[in-house]
Amino acid sequence: MLLRSFHYILLNWILLFLFTVCKAKKAENDVVQEVIYSNSIRALSELREIENSYMEHLNNYVSFLQQKIKTLRIFINSLTPNYLDHKVDRYKYVSNPLNSFGLLRRAHQDWPKLIAYLKDQGNIKVDIEEMNKLINRTPHANDMEEALMGMDRIEHFYDLKSSDMAQGLVAGQQLSSRMSASDCLALADYMYKRSEFRRAAEWYRIALSVFTKPKNNIAFKFYAPKRKELEKMFVISRLQEGSVENLTDCLKELSQDPNNSLVHLRPRKSPTMIEQGCQGKFPPGPQLVCRYNSTTTPFMRIAPLKEEEISRDPLIWLYHDVIYDSEIAQLTNVTREEMILGTTTNYTTPDRVNRLFHIKVTDDDGGKLDKTLVNRMADISGLDVGNTTTLARINYGLGGYFQEHSDYMDIKLYPELTEEGDRLMTFLFYMTDVPVGGTTIFPGAQLAIQPKKGSALFWYNLHNNGDPNLLTRHAVCPTIVGSRWVLVKSMLNYEQMFKKPCYK
Repeated sequence: MLLRSFHYILLNWILLFLFTVCKAKKAENDVVQEVIYSNSIRALSELREIENSYMEHLNNYVSFLQQKIKTLRIFINSLTPNYLDHKVDRYKYVSNPLNSFGLLRRAHQDWPKLIAYLKDQGNIKVDIEEMNKLINRTPHANDMEEALMGMDRIEHFYDLKSSDMAQGLVAGQQLSSRMSASDCLALADYMYKRSEFRRAAEWYRIALSVFTKPKNNIAFKFYAPKRKELEKMFVISRLQEGSVENLTDCLKELSQDPNNSLVHLRPRKSPTMIEQGCQGKFPPGPQLVCRYNSTTTPFMRIAPLKEEEISRDPLIWLYHDVIYDSEIAQLTNVTREEMILGTTTNYTTPDRVNRLFHIKVTDDDGGKLDKTLVNRMADISGLDVGNTTTLARINYGLGGYFQEHSDYMDIKLYPELTEEGDRLMTFLFYMTDVPVGGTTIFPGAQLAIQPKKGSALFWYNLHNNGDPNLLTRHAVCPTIVGSRWVLVKSMLNYEQMFKKPCYK
């Protein structure tokens, strides 16, 4: 009897444990992965589709309400003029038996029906439920922060005037859209929190210049800026950078044309090498050699590729027309769900880890297209590409930027990487043109390469003795206009020990 009781208790404990584990796994699976739309144009295009769907449901909602208002108006107009005339004494009104009867009948029959009609949402319930689902997919605070960072980079890296940006003039290109007062306020608040007080003041003043007073009380709920608040924040921002002695000048600046840049009340920082490169201030690159490469592999003898020598230290080549439109269409035909957030690594950027873009990596033998591209890389480089593809498809987003970093990892600093060796070289395929921004720059070598669809950049990260070449540290300028799609692959050093030529 005692043994049976023990078995019964043990069975209950096992069932309780299994239930707890299953519940925990279900809760783990139910966790919704945070979506960051701003880190890729692909994801932002999905957000635009969400907005289109939301607006479609909103239009349906408005149409439904308009039809309901029309029906109610017909009912109101059908009432007798005497009933609508509020000047008629109520006692006199009900003294008429026809009025009294009509009042009782309406109160008993019509008004309940009207209340039911008002409560009856019909198909509108579906619209509201669908709109709630769409709202649940909208950006979170982290995504908004990333978008503000992207706009900040565009303005800062290219040394743009904030007034030009607000009017759609970006890096010499006039866009069709303009920024609203709410947009300008969001950027102003962001700059203020980052202690960029002069830039914050400029955005507060621009918000004032494009500010229009809402036409009704409902609009006040949608338009956050209030003129007095904007004026106050402008003055506070200027005083934060200067002092109370500048108050009179600040008040004068408030009424000036926002196209006139504000005076720097603190010493202005000199642009970094990366900023100079993004602004096109590097000296012209060396005019080296353009040729057909027909010697790397036997296949290249019958199908040579266009090779442009960019630099000899570091060794960089640009190959033209090496990836085709049909291949690009297939490679970029991926959904946001198939991609993950790409971040920097502790090896190449040890100072901090940043979210940069959306990426999809194939880390196996790949499909037919992957193998084709890897074989093409072998033809270009003459190296052994191995049996795995490890291709990374990357799409940058709003102000998409990759800080200065190295593709090599420096195994002297990280001995745990000794077994495989360091990253010998990098292939960077450009799958789209980028009309404005998105330049690949090598600050140490003062080189800037603008993405051109169908081309591929190829460089060695290591010297002949295996030491890192510091001049291969590179960065990506913020993308302004266009969608920057690239395909990246690196090869490890030890795998190429008997393949790599020793360039001088």
